[in-house]
Amino acid sequence: MNKKFLLFIIAITIAIMYLFSFERAIYQELSKLNTQVQKIYLNSFIYIHQTVNKYFNQLDHINQLKEQNRLNTQYKLLYEQKSNDYKELISYLETKEPNELGFEEVQVISYYQMYDYSKVILEYDPKIPTEQIKALITYDGYSAGIVVAKNEQYIGYLNQSKKSNYTVYIGKNNAPGITSGIDYLGRVVIKYVPIWKKVEIGDEVITSSMDSIFPYGIKVGKVVGINKDENIQEVIVQPYADTVGNRNFYLYENKEVKKEKVEEKASN
Repeated sequence: MNKKFLLFIIAITIAIMYLFSFERAIYQELSKLNTQVQKIYLNSFIYIHQTVNKYFNQLDHINQLKEQNRLNTQYKLLYEQKSNDYKELISYLETKEPNELGFEEVQVISYYQMYDYSKVILEYDPKIPTEQIKALITYDGYSAGIVVAKNEQYIGYLNQSKKSNYTVYIGKNNAPGITSGIDYLGRVVIKYVPIWKKVEIGDEVITSSMDSIFPYGIKVGKVVGINKDENIQEVIVQPYADTVGNRNFYLYENKEVKKEKVEEKASN
């Protein structure tokens, strides 16, 4: 009996040891499997995170490229507009001799008054003394103001001056008006525009030549504001010309008006 019991105890011990060894092996395998799952999870998380970041970074870059492209297009359009305006002016000037057109180059000598930038003294040419009001035009072909001969001086009233009055047409309907200085933002004010004439924001303003000062079609600016009254409307225009600090202009004199005055004096 003792031998049988001893053999039983030995058998039980061996079985228990085997079971523990088998369980340890299973646990090790499960641990390995768990570690692999963790690695796969971590690698997947890192890959997804990097992919998402890469997508959003590419999206930001695309948006930046779109904005840059929009700005480049805007600058290109502005450049083309200025280039076309310049070519139109040069083409117009080349069609006739300067004497025929009445354009003469003129320079600013000084301000008329130190504290008033709207009036300047221009170099005086005694060969063409006249009481006729002349037009002042920038080199790029925009209206800049008017010029009056006074005491053997040419006084230039720039667009900023309320005395710089010349007739204009506004928009496709040719709404007439008269320039009258600028507002506090430096925009040209056009008064006496008929209320029945339709004027819209963005309309282009040109000289009408109805005052015999400017030739027809010299560009002034674009409409940015409209103030309506009962019987009249006032139009606010962003000017094309930057006259403050400009020292070089074209002086324009309407030869036809001068000719008519000479003939009128001769007939009298």
